[in-house]
Amino acid sequence: MDLLYSSTVINERIGDIASHLNKELKGHRQIHMIVVMNGAFMFAADLARKLNLPVVMHFTGGSYFDGPIKQELGLQPQTLPSSFGNTPVLVVEDILDSGNSIDKVRQLLADRQAKQISIISLLKRQGTRVQADHVAFTIPNEMFVVGYGLDLDGRYRELRDIYHLASAPTGNTSGTC
Repeated sequence: MDLLYSSTVINERIGDIASHLNKELKGHRQIHMIVVMNGAFMFAADLARKLNLPVVMHFTGGSYFDGPIKQELGLQPQTLPSSFGNTPVLVVEDILDSGNSIDKVRQLLADRQAKQISIISLLKRQGTRVQADHVAFTIPNEMFVVGYGLDLDGRYRELRDIYHLASAPTGNTSGTC
């Protein structure tokens, strides 16, 4: 494993994103945060603690692999409120890959009266077509990373830093990212 981003650098980027969000969302009495992928739980927790307003957190989806790279989200709409009551919603991702799920998520949230929908991602792969409102880091398309919530077969989530695995998994991996 090779160190890609240290916990210090990660914390600084989260602080930058939180600062922007605090300015954008100033005056709102509450926001909703949807943690889309399992690997985003640490990022979402650290981000939520840096926001200066009450956050209602929701967890949905998971992840799976189609080859070595995570391909699509299994969104579970029943885990979300039937209405967001015209409040802002932050969608927190671990890695933006193909971006196929973001359009579906945005439509679902709009249908459920989200006032403002912001996409925030820890990582974004180069060449991904989807645009996020805030991205902490961009990585090469085929790079496989672990740590800070991201895993390989359930391992490495607990690491404080993000690491690049020089030997990426191949074939049909059962782990989640």
